[in-house]
Formats: sequence, structure tokens, C-alpha cells
Amino acid sequence: MFNLTGRILAVTALALGLGIGSAQAQAPNTYSIVSMLDYSGPFANRGKPVEQMQRLLVDWFNETRGAKAGIKLEYKPIDTGYDQAKTVQAYERALEDKTMVGIVTFGSPNVIALQNRLAQDKVPAVHGGPSYSLMKPGNWVFTPLGDYARYFATATKWRLNSWTESRPLRVVFVTFDGSSGRDWATSYQGLAKGMKAEVVLTEFVSPRAVDVAANVDRIIAAKPDMVFLATTDQLQPQLLKELKANRFDMTKVVNSQHEGLGLLELLGVPKDAYEGTMEVTSENYTDQATEAFKIYQSRQAKYQTRWSADTLLHFPSVMVLLEAIERAQAKAGRGRIDGAAVFAEMRKGSFNGYGLLGKIQFDIDTDPMQGADSVVMLQQKGGRITRASEFLPLVK
Repeated sequence: MFNLTGRILAVTALALGLGIGSAQAQAPNTYSIVSMLDYSGPFANRGKPVEQMQRLLVDWFNETRGAKAGIKLEYKPIDTGYDQAKTVQAYERALEDKTMVGIVTFGSPNVIALQNRLAQDKVPAVHGGPSYSLMKPGNWVFTPLGDYARYFATATKWRLNSWTESRPLRVVFVTFDGSSGRDWATSYQGLAKGMKAEVVLTEFVSPRAVDVAANVDRIIAAKPDMVFLATTDQLQPQLLKELKANRFDMTKVVNSQHEGLGLLELLGVPKDAYEGTMEVTSENYTDQATEAFKIYQSRQAKYQTRWSADTLLHFPSVMVLLEAIERAQAKAGRGRIDGAAVFAEMRKGSFNGYGLLGKIQFDIDTDPMQGADSVVMLQQKGGRITRASEFLPLVK
């Protein structure tokens, strides 16, 4: 009896031991991703909603795909204040975490501060915004949204399809006086040279301007056929209201993606102030039948975020990083991965836009500004956002 009992106990203990060992062997690999946000700078009002959108997506991944992939991700947001010096300090601290496999960046100060450091530290970054001409082939920053200057050029080409005048289309480009704004303006001017369009005015506005009347006077005096407004949360409403007050033809105005029509409503801009205006965007956010919207809708009650241009700029950046991590882990089996393995998956990778974007295709070695391959024109019409075009292939 004693021997039988002992054997039973021994077998039970062995089985439990094997169970524990098996559970330990199957424990997911835990990694961290760092998100550089602005809680204290010029885009501070976006910080929390963007963080919440990113957190929603990471939690969705952990709960729906992470366990199957053998992955658990920890999301770590940090404030860089849209400032290069603060970005460097935050990055140095982030490097102390050896589980970090990727970074999501927020604006040009992040990109400028980090792009020459990432390759040596073997940390890829996915940018939650447009690409910039300062980005060089082979760098470790990936931009799902691609090049905004190509967006503006594509919108110009679309407008020219219905242009019947013998003279060139007169274009005014209005942006904020900062590194991003100047980069977009310079890049757009280069792309517009090959078209029947003339940039008659490039207007840089101080991000802290509280009176834009003089800027609008210059815009109207230029007699434009098309006006691109690529500014900030604070400037865009002021410019639109001032143009409207001066009885400008608002159908000539094209809002940029990062200050899109959906955001204007959330900012409390009266709809009649931008009735008729257009938006050029890579994000099909008016379509609520997409997989992207369904992911958001299924979890929105848990998070303080919004389905709007400002937060959706960061949807593809997070999803690309998550998908690259998942692919890298699949190749590694149960082994651990690092930033270099994630970079290898993105280097010339094609990624799912989940219906929000079209195809996302990277070729970092030859075209670091490549990302989304198409845009759509939207218009504020009859008090709501409507589609004015199908997806248009980007001018390159």
C-alpha cells in the first residue's frame, strides 16, 4: 500500500512538474515599445487622445494576437514636448530598457533628434506623421503615411484634371513656421514645377500667432485658385474663420491630413466657417465599414480617444510596428527577438492598412519617404464630410 501510494504521489508530482515546466516554456516573450508624445508642447492637446488610441491598439494586439504569437507587449508613453533636446534625453532613458524593440515617434523634432542614432543602437522607429526630405536612405525611421508634399501634389494634379483655363493654376501654400512646415513647402514646390501650376505665395505663420488677418490679406491678394492650409490646431481655425469672414471662395481651400475636416469639428470650429473646403488624406476615415474602424469601435468605450485625423495619424504607425514584431517573432519561434529583427521585417515590407489606408509599402534603402501609396479627396458639403474622389495614386 505504501509503495503504491508513493508511486501515485511520485507520478502526480512528475506530472505537475512537467505541467509547470511546459507552462514556463510557453510563457510569452515580453517586449516593450516606447511612444514619444507631446503632453507639454504645441500639440499638447493631442497627447492624451493619441496615447489612448495607441494603448487601445496595443491592448487589442495583446488580447487577440499576442498570445498566439507568443508575445506580450508593454506600452510605455513618454513626453518629449515636441522638442529635440527633450527627445534625446527621453531616448537615452529608454535605451536602458533592454526589452525595447521599437519606438513610435510623434513629430519632426523626434525624427531629427533620433534618425542618426537608431541604426547604431539597433532600434527601429515608426513615425506617427509624415516623412521629411531630411530622411536619408538606409535610416531606421519608417513612415506609413509617407510624404505630405506628394499628397499636395496629387491634390493639385486632381484639380488640374478639371482646369480649363489657358493660364497656370495659381497656388498658395500656407503652413506654420517650423521644420515640418518649411519642409512640406519646399518639397511641394519641387513637385509642382512639372505641372501647369504656379506657387504664387508661400505663407509661413508663427505657431503662436493670435491674429492672422495680415496673413489672410496676403493670401487673398495673391488671387489663388487653390489654397493649401497645413498649419496647427491653433492656426487652422483662425485662418478658416478669417478667410470666411473675407468672403473668400472656400471651395478653393484644401486642408491637410493632420488638420483634417474631422478634427475641425472636434476643435469646435463652426461648420459654416469651412463649408465647401476640401481635405487631401491617405486615411479613409469616413468609411466606418473598415476593419480599422471595427477594431476601434469594439474598444472605444474603454479609452478616452476619438476617431479623427489627429489620432488616426498614429493608427498605422502602431499597427505596422505590431505586425513587424509579430513577423519577427514567427521567424524566431520561441526565441527572443530584438530591434534589429523588427527592422529586418520593415525594411522592404508591405503592410496592411486595415481599410483605413491603402497599401503601405516601405523601401527604406532607396525611398525613405515611401509609405501609403494613395490619397483620397474629401469635402465638407451640406454640413458633413463627403468623398470627392476615389483613391488617387500618389504623385512621385
